Amino acid sequence: MYTITKSRFVSGSQCEKKLYFDVYRKDLKPTENKEIQKLFSNGNVVGKLAQQVFPNGKDATIEMNNDWSNAIHFTNIWLKERLNTIYEATFSNNRVFAALDILHHTENERWAIEVKSSTDIKDYYITDAAIQYWVMNKSGFTPDRFYIMHINSAYIKNGHINVNELFTLTDISDIVIRKQEWVSEQLARLFDILDAKKEPNIEIGKHCKNPFSCDYKHHCWQHIPKQSVFELYSPKGKDWELYSNGILNLNDIPSTESLSHRQRLQVEGIKTNQSYFDKASISNFLNNIQFPIYFLDFETIFPVIPVLNGSQPYQQIPFQYSLHIVYNLNGDIEHKDFLANPIHFQHNSPIDPRLELLIQLKKDIGQSGSIVAYNAIFEINVLKSLAPIFPKYQYFIDDLCIRFIDLLIPFRQAWYYLPSFGNSASIKSVLPAISAEYDYDDLVISNGGDASETFLTMINNMFEGDYNTTRENLLKYCERDTYGMVIIWKHLIEKISHLQQI
Repeated sequence: MYTITKSRFVSGSQCEKKLYFDVYRKDLKPTENKEIQKLFSNGNVVGKLAQQVFPNGKDATIEMNNDWSNAIHFTNIWLKERLNTIYEATFSNNRVFAALDILHHTENERWAIEVKSSTDIKDYYITDAAIQYWVMNKSGFTPDRFYIMHINSAYIKNGHINVNELFTLTDISDIVIRKQEWVSEQLARLFDILDAKKEPNIEIGKHCKNPFSCDYKHHCWQHIPKQSVFELYSPKGKDWELYSNGILNLNDIPSTESLSHRQRLQVEGIKTNQSYFDKASISNFLNNIQFPIYFLDFETIFPVIPVLNGSQPYQQIPFQYSLHIVYNLNGDIEHKDFLANPIHFQHNSPIDPRLELLIQLKKDIGQSGSIVAYNAIFEINVLKSLAPIFPKYQYFIDDLCIRFIDLLIPFRQAWYYLPSFGNSASIKSVLPAISAEYDYDDLVISNGGDASETFLTMINNMFEGDYNTTRENLLKYCERDTYGMVIIWKHLIEKISHLQQI
């Protein structure tokens, strides 16, 4: 007999077909990807830490073994014993099950608390809480207050983590109570769908990505071709407008359709393999770059639980940089890099890796010349975040920030476009299109997310693998980004030079 759990209720609220697949077509569900695993990992760490705000509780799921009845049994016993705090308190009513992160009793009230690793309240948290309230209420254990415990974005670490300051409680009781009639109606509808044992006829739509990217998108979107309207650059709803009008392929978009300059280049590129080069704009852009040129790229971690004093939740903390220096147009290229020691991120380390990075960066970058980055606002913001922590470096950081040139601009503004760029202006798309031998496929670590997660496991003592080899792989990835910028910059110069000779 099937049941509706909290996660299934959220699935059904997003899409009835998603719920049907969760129950009857588990074979369609792909293996968990890294992003989902990362979310669960973050959630588990945050959940355990949140329990310290209400300590000395008991976990109802400690001996669950995938059997809801055990968790319900322990919850009922501890409620009768008037235990102050229960973790994962589990309730059921009429084939609906829900486990609560923290159930806490004060002298006069019963608090239901759901723990989230975000810094704000998202809409689907309310859906989550509403079904939990419904089950608790129907089970005879109505909470007096319902809270979302989430991360306090203003928290600044100073020594050991202060859990009472790291977390904040937001009372959503009134909102949850107002949704109870909707929950009852929604449950009745979802049970009808499951009782029918027939796949609902649901068209694809924006719900496929909201609030989560659906696990079954690969199945429901089989009819969508590779070069579809959903690959349109920065569509802002134009993709769904075209789809609703019966236009599926990019090359079927008529010339009369209202598109941005960049979108039109993409469509024409599909139809005619046409490229585009705005000589005047790119010439002006290149003329603003002054020698010596410092091509700079940071890699960062952004842990939900701050690891360094003076940092906040989800703050970008640089742990690595790569720097290629070009002194003149035909001169040699010099490479410098920095990669922090994970040990220096421990709370008792006498060395602050951020200060170590700044000291090395000051040695590596001269006082004149342009600093080139790809999506430079990222590097600028990382540097600016360090200034309040190390005020002695304020002038140095300010000087660096005003010298940045963003190499993304010619591609984001579509001054230069090749059909192989597709719908992206990122360096991961531009570099291989310009110079095929400089893609990222040969790298063990080939994207910033993997670099960040890998280094974070080194900090948290969860790393598995060869330490020295992994450090080399981190250095190679970051170096590819900055050398790739050099290749792109030289390519633009060569294009201008070639056009001037024509």
